[in-house]
Amino acid sequence: MNKTKQWLCLVVWMFVCPRAGFGAMERAAAVTLSNERVEVSIDKSTGTLTVVDRGAKRTWGPDPWDNSAGLLVVNTKQGPRWFDLSRGTVVNAKRVSERTMRIVYRGGDVSRNKPAWSVTTEISIPRDTGTLFIRVIAVKLPDGYTARKLYYPLRPFSLRTDIDRGAAVIPYWQGVIIPSYIFPMNGGQFCMWDDAQHRSMAIGELQYYNWDGLMMPWFGTHDERSAVMAVVPYDGSIGMQWIANYNNFQEVAWREHRLTQYPRILALTPVWDLGRVTPETQLIYHILPGGDHVAMAKRYRQIAKKNGLFVSLEDKAKKNPDVKKLKGAMYVGIYGGYPHYVNLPGMAFTFDQLDRMVRDMHDNLGLKKALIHTWGTWSRFAPVMWPISEELGGVKKLRRVVDRVKGYGWLYSAYHSFVSLQDNDPEIESNLDLAPKDAQGRPILRDRWKAVDEKRWVELAKATLPKELVALGQNADITDIAFTGKVGEGGRKLAEYLASTGLVLGTERGNEWLVPLYHMFEGMVAPFHKRPLAWYSHPAPLFNLVYHDAVTVYGKIQDPTQLALHHSGDYYVKTLRAMLYGDGPMVFFSPYEYEGVRPYIKFAAEFLGPLHESIAFRELVSHRYLSPDFLVQQSRFAGGVEITVNLGPTPFHGKESLELPGYGFRIVQEGGKVVEGRFRHSAVVDGRQIAF
Repeated sequence: MNKTKQWLCLVVWMFVCPRAGFGAMERAAAVTLSNERVEVSIDKSTGTLTVVDRGAKRTWGPDPWDNSAGLLVVNTKQGPRWFDLSRGTVVNAKRVSERTMRIVYRGGDVSRNKPAWSVTTEISIPRDTGTLFIRVIAVKLPDGYTARKLYYPLRPFSLRTDIDRGAAVIPYWQGVIIPSYIFPMNGGQFCMWDDAQHRSMAIGELQYYNWDGLMMPWFGTHDERSAVMAVVPYDGSIGMQWIANYNNFQEVAWREHRLTQYPRILALTPVWDLGRVTPETQLIYHILPGGDHVAMAKRYRQIAKKNGLFVSLEDKAKKNPDVKKLKGAMYVGIYGGYPHYVNLPGMAFTFDQLDRMVRDMHDNLGLKKALIHTWGTWSRFAPVMWPISEELGGVKKLRRVVDRVKGYGWLYSAYHSFVSLQDNDPEIESNLDLAPKDAQGRPILRDRWKAVDEKRWVELAKATLPKELVALGQNADITDIAFTGKVGEGGRKLAEYLASTGLVLGTERGNEWLVPLYHMFEGMVAPFHKRPLAWYSHPAPLFNLVYHDAVTVYGKIQDPTQLALHHSGDYYVKTLRAMLYGDGPMVFFSPYEYEGVRPYIKFAAEFLGPLHESIAFRELVSHRYLSPDFLVQQSRFAGGVEITVNLGPTPFHGKESLELPGYGFRIVQEGGKVVEGRFRHSAVVDGRQIAF
């Protein structure tokens, strides 16, 4: 059975096998750990946890579906099996110290052909903080069984859909929140949003970190009184399962022709990868009275600083003054068909054309600050990006462009990828030696964009980047693809080597571990893929609430600001959101499109760039949703700049005389000056302009 089918079987079992006595939820005798801020009760019969936030006087109960402590998933020769820690088991919870409890869950009966198994966990709380530490000490299984996953604690700190008013908070992409209740929205969007939460697509899992994983190792839920935030290890050994306002309606209706007994809930469950966790692996819950998504992000900011992940842009600029050039800089990505093709007809640019565009941006469009990123200056396919293309103009002409860019006070990088192998590369046969090898010495050919053996990445960079520095004297490096997902020692060596060059560093979809070394991220993965979470979540600036003053974030090139995308919106929405979050302005275009993007560059030069300059390198202090439909939002930056935007077409009339037109914005600058404006659609019909 393949992994997808195994997972579907697991989901079905979790949903269609309700425990006896569902709904009763009486608490049997319990053992308790407590301090002034938090109380944890462990039910002696089920081993489930009940947590009290004493500051908020909020009790968070156990799993609302099965009253289960957790679910153990194992592999056998016959396929996956799963065991409920609280169903048909013996639970032994005992105190091992004043602040620590050990729980042993035992199940199975060999005499009845039910293999014996056990799971041992440990729960502790410090003397004076609102934190809860959980470890999995041991998992014992009979011969022929292999531990796979443990969902523990199962569906904790959950919210009842349309009863509890709160949200799940997930650092996915830049960040998302999932409300636990119905709220006003456009009818067409509501159809998609609500339908998605009545189907099995309302369930899924994420790990830290990968292409579509958690950007930071934490997640949580909150209501109007209390927030609970889980912090998981950096090694990705504990992931997360989400249930987005769902029950098991679809599975039960299809298979049993009846209605489900389960209520719809919003819940986030830690998922322990039992092949990777050790007895020292810790899941840490932080109890935050009155907290929300901002409180969670700010708590994690403290953790990131303590762990050495947070290094401010101001400190980075002290080591490399060129970093200051990112303040207010527009990311200008010029795509000449590379790395997909070399000198692609209709898309490639000559260096003379590139020079004219750069001069026009500066002289005629008024662009004062920019990061120019050219995709297509090489005569060979990646990963061997050398020599510079003579067909496009040669070294002298490209050097002229780079010198001009630097003379304007801008940043310049050519496209770099040291990890790709493409089947349409004429040199692919000779480059196959760069691929990893199997036991027989054959090349392992993976996806073309990340196909080079990771051990060779830094070797390839060292073979060409120094030559480019001598030839062009560029002041930035943007390396594509390499760091978008998990990397090993080879990936870290590449990052360290690039950092040693003294260039301003950028990368596609940067990951958190790069923050101490890097200065700019091209995107946090925009929802250009139709992932389930995009259907029923609101974007939230979680990453920027932690790292805005540590790394400059721009939009994703697959979702450039000037183009509309279903989930992320059109130019107005994406620009307003970038203003709100403190992201830098960006365009990404092919040379033949230049005339069409000139107005966007001019607007950025006049307004977006100076706005970004005023908040770049500043902490994003707060973020609020002001309207019931979540479209009117407000953020505040250190120094006092406050930005309020309306991401929808409907005028907003709020408290304290705050009014915003559709697609409007209001900026309170550091000195108190107020700047207001709006975006408007318009049409020209027979020479007559119609605004709407």
